[in-house]
Amino acid sequence: MGHIITFFSDAYKGLSKESWMLSLVMLIYRSGSMVLPFLGVYFSEQLNLSLQETGALLSCYGLGAILGAYLGGRLTDKAGYFKVQVVSLFLCVPGLLLIPHLKNMYLLSGILFLQSTINEIFLPANSVAITRYSSVENRARAFSLNRLALNLGFFIGPSLGGLLSSVSYSLIFYVNAAAALISGSIIYLYFRKKKPPVSAEKTVHPSFRSPYRDLSFLIFIFFCILYALCIMQLFSNLPLFYQYTGLSKIEIGMLFGYCGILLFIVEMPLVNWAAKTFSTIHTVVLGLFLLFAGYLILAFYSDLYSIILSITLISLSNVLVIPFLSTIASVRAEGKNMGAYMGLFGGIFSVALFLAPLSGSFIAGHYGFSSLWLIISVVIIIALSGIYYTYTQKLSGEKTPAPEMEKE
Repeated sequence: MGHIITFFSDAYKGLSKESWMLSLVMLIYRSGSMVLPFLGVYFSEQLNLSLQETGALLSCYGLGAILGAYLGGRLTDKAGYFKVQVVSLFLCVPGLLLIPHLKNMYLLSGILFLQSTINEIFLPANSVAITRYSSVENRARAFSLNRLALNLGFFIGPSLGGLLSSVSYSLIFYVNAAAALISGSIIYLYFRKKKPPVSAEKTVHPSFRSPYRDLSFLIFIFFCILYALCIMQLFSNLPLFYQYTGLSKIEIGMLFGYCGILLFIVEMPLVNWAAKTFSTIHTVVLGLFLLFAGYLILAFYSDLYSIILSITLISLSNVLVIPFLSTIASVRAEGKNMGAYMGLFGGIFSVALFLAPLSGSFIAGHYGFSSLWLIISVVIIIALSGIYYTYTQKLSGEKTPAPEMEKE
């Protein structure tokens, strides 16, 4: 029992107070972010929009997220991660207060696009802040702590949103606005006079400033997008598959509740163990293999036990892949335009948020779910091979001269 307690407690040791505060902000903000899961229901039930109109509005949200990831990175490099986080959170408030009063589809599409852009601007700045207040050695755990707060917030938010929506859908938007206001206030009050360690101060390498000129990193991002397209099936076509197999809404909800509890318990200890046991890239490979196994099971089996095993493997894969991919991206960005790098990396999930539902539903609709999971399994192997090759042959092997060694 003593070893078990030590195993879990060690996972949280050595992280800075700033890392904990950033995670607290993420927890409050994401706990209030109950709007997105209920947008489709709100449009169809309250506004009587068709399925096609609802889909079009949600696509506007996805497109805004792509733009926000790009702008967030650029603005972070120009204005700094502190200002971008604060302004982004405060600017979220007016739109959230306005949406419940709009009924016109064209006005809604515009405000949703703008709202998701502002929302996503926050994330690259937040990622840079995590990097600045953590060392390379504990960076994966710092990202994992932030992700743990995000996952816990997503678990709390929809649960609270379900209760609020039974009273009034408008309350969902108002509580979300309050959470953004509180989060922005905490960051402003706590971080306005703080400076990161001197060793973490930004130094832009003059000969290699933009990630869009970093060919090796762009190739790495391409394979990360393939990975993101696969993992995003978890939030789009996987629930439809569960429904197709005969699971009730309550059973589907229990499955995702099980995922939330599992991640809350094992994420930090598992990341800490992996960081001490494997190299960064080998941890990513292990996580991608678990994801491959999780989807491959569904191509041949659809009984309840197989479904539980599948979603367990997929959930554990998340723990082992995303924090360590974030670490690879942040280490590559050191000495360069870190905001742009982290914005480009964060954009892989925005692109997947837009493309995954469309591509997955097309394949499942025309060829069946078994074909979809087989294709997803193949794509995961391609992503695994590409990420491993790019990292070992390109990213980890390239050396750039230190600024003081350059010629005038």
